[in-house]
Amino acid sequence: MKVLLTKAFFKTDLDYIYSRLNSEVELIMPESFDEETILNYAPHADVFFGAYFTESILTAAKNLKLIQIPWTGVNTLDFDLLDKFDVTVCNSHSNSYVVAEHAISLMMDAAKKISYHDRLMREGNWNRPGLNENDINAFSKTLFNSKIGIVGFGAIGKDIYNMMEGFKCRFKAFNRTSKPIIDAENISFHAISEVYAELSDLDFVIISIPLTDNTQGLIDQKFLESMNKKSVLVNISRGEVVNEEDLFKALDNKTIASATIDTWFNYPNKNNPIAFPSLKYSFHELSNIVLSPHRAGFVDGGFPHLDDAIENLNRLVSNRELINVVSLKKGY
Repeated sequence: MKVLLTKAFFKTDLDYIYSRLNSEVELIMPESFDEETILNYAPHADVFFGAYFTESILTAAKNLKLIQIPWTGVNTLDFDLLDKFDVTVCNSHSNSYVVAEHAISLMMDAAKKISYHDRLMREGNWNRPGLNENDINAFSKTLFNSKIGIVGFGAIGKDIYNMMEGFKCRFKAFNRTSKPIIDAENISFHAISEVYAELSDLDFVIISIPLTDNTQGLIDQKFLESMNKKSVLVNISRGEVVNEEDLFKALDNKTIASATIDTWFNYPNKNNPIAFPSLKYSFHELSNIVLSPHRAGFVDGGFPHLDDAIENLNRLVSNRELINVVSLKKGY
C-alpha cells in the first residue's frame, strides 16, 4: 500500500511513523509539497497522509481510498470538494489525553494565579493583601467541589471529566443534543442551544468543540455575559470559536474573572517568527489571562497525535475497520 505524504514532517515524526508501520505500507516522500509535484505522485497513491489536496490532485488519484489527517482539527478541509469524490477521510484523536492534561493545567494556573504571581515575584512583589496594590488580588479559586462546564464532550471532554473526578467536581456537558453519554450523578448533559441558561453558576467553562460553521464565534458577548463574574474561561479548541473582540472586552471590563487560552487569532510564520496572539487587541497586556502558544499537543518523548493516524494505515492495509472517520456532512 502506497501512502503519499502531502505535508512535510520532521525527521523525528518520520522515525516514529516508520517504527510503528506495517511492513506492507510504503511511504512516498515528494521533493516538495506544491500542486505540480503532488500531481506527479497522486496516481500511484492509495492514501494521502496530510490535509493538502486540490480538485486536480483528487482527480488524478484514481486509486485513492483514504485521506488520513494526522491531527484532530479538519476545519481547513474543503468538504464541498471532498463530497464529489468517493474517498474516506479520517482524523486523529489519540492525543486527547495530552490536550486534556493541558486544559486542566491551564485551568489550575488561572485558578491559582500561578503565572501572574510568578511575574510579580520576579520583580520582588509578593502580592500580599493590604501591602501591594496589584491588578489581580492574592486569593485563588478552589477546584475542589467546583462546578465545571465542558462545551464539546468528545474525546478531550471525556478525558477532562475522567481526570478531574478526584476533585469531586460537578459537571455540565454541552453537545449537539442533550443525550446522556455517561450515567453518573455528578454530570448533566445539555444541548449547546441551552448553554446560555446554564452558565451562570459555573466556576470554570472549558471549550473543546470542533470548529464548524455552527460553532464559529460561539463564544461571543452573549455567551460571556451569561457566565458569572468569578468564572474562568478555558479554550483548547480553535481560536475562531471565540469572538476576538468580545473576549478582549470581557476580560478588560472584568465581565469574567479570567481566561486561559491555547489557540489564537494570530500565529507566527517563517516570515514573521515573532507574533502576538492578536493583531487587533493587546491580550498580552492583560493581567487576567494566561497565554499558551498552542502547546497542548506537544509532549516530551512521544508523538501521540500520530498514533491514531498510524493505526489507520495499519488497519487499511489489513482490511480492518477504520477509526475516527470524518463526517463530510457534519464537518468533523
